[in-house]
Amino acid sequence: MKRLWILATACLIGVSGCGYPEVSPKTYELAKALYSACNRRSPEHLEKVDHLAEAARESGEITEKESQWIRNIVEQARSGEWEPAALESRQLMEDQVRG
Repeated sequence: MKRLWILATACLIGVSGCGYPEVSPKTYELAKALYSACNRRSPEHLEKVDHLAEAARESGEITEKESQWIRNIVEQARSGEWEPAALESRQLMEDQVRG
């Protein structure tokens, strides 16, 4: 079920043509770390990013929506879909510089 939700979210972002809206600097930093963890296919780095994202959400550094985007990508990688997760984290970063 989670996989379906992640796929649906990704499709909605893709279909809308808008991609990700502007995110906080911390979310961008987390996306970079997530991209690196996915490229390395490193469960250890993935868990570290997940914990950092949760702490950032709790402290108010990132919004709930930003946290959900990061969690969705983490879940995708946890399910073994490393390459799509890397692409999604890269998309989040690229959408910030296209403004």
